[in-house]
Amino acid sequence: MKNSQTDNSNETSPIPLFALYGESGAIEDPGFVHIENIFSRSSLHGWVIRPHRHGRMFQTICMYRGAVEVQLDETVHRLEHPCAITLPPGAVHGFRFAPDTEGRVLTLAEPMLTGEHYSRCAPYFAPLFERPHTFALEAPLLGQLQQLLEQIECELNRSDTGRALMCEWLSRAALMTLRRQLDQQGLASESGSTPSNTLVGFRRLIENHFREHWTIERYADALGTSPARLNRLCKRLLGKTAKTLPQERLLLEAKRRLIYTSSNLDEIAYALGFQDPAYFSRFFKRTTGVTAGRFRSDNNFDTTQESP
Repeated sequence: MKNSQTDNSNETSPIPLFALYGESGAIEDPGFVHIENIFSRSSLHGWVIRPHRHGRMFQTICMYRGAVEVQLDETVHRLEHPCAITLPPGAVHGFRFAPDTEGRVLTLAEPMLTGEHYSRCAPYFAPLFERPHTFALEAPLLGQLQQLLEQIECELNRSDTGRALMCEWLSRAALMTLRRQLDQQGLASESGSTPSNTLVGFRRLIENHFREHWTIERYADALGTSPARLNRLCKRLLGKTAKTLPQERLLLEAKRRLIYTSSNLDEIAYALGFQDPAYFSRFFKRTTGVTAGRFRSDNNFDTTQESP
């Protein structure tokens, strides 16, 4: 049920980008929710889902029984049940499940999580959307999460009044349960407990414009604040300067393209907005300590399986 879709934010994405059903309008539905069991898709592909990413979808995989080897960008995690994996929009991920693994996959349209009624939720959900997480599911939150996912599935299979609203409420309850599990294990970042709408907006602008190499002054102007205030906010909540965030996003995209595509270094440099490939090479070496070529050879994952 997943189809490849063009990433309209830049050139056709060389990393597979998937949308549910392939319906261009469906993902814009602010009430869009989808749920399926792990078996229904993974078993059709030999329990292997090759690396891909979702442009405007948040996804969480809740595994009740079995094991999985999950690849998140250049890192591989080996997990056993019961556990959860959370994947914010844009995160590159691939799976190799143990046969007969059981669990559910909940997918939410990003517009549902950023709409006019989302502001009250943002302080709690921010840690889930900042980066991918892998963590154990523990009682009693495990049972609570299972029940919520079962209720979502039931709602999607019926046509009662208010079905879309019920799915939205249940989905947010599931996200809150995941956030509480992060808290119990000490995985929630400081920015989640002291959130800022400015910081959330900054991250969105970075996602849309990091290839354009915006200056911090331009980001600050778009946010209606000053560069100094934006920098203080990032230092207080994240422990890093404002300039560091777009550089980190640029580096992450460079790593993704080195690992998951066959593009040469010049092509990658131009795709990421560098006018001079030599400057891209210096940027990569300065920020990682290794050359781009060495990084590619050290992280040559097998991505030859058929896409889902």
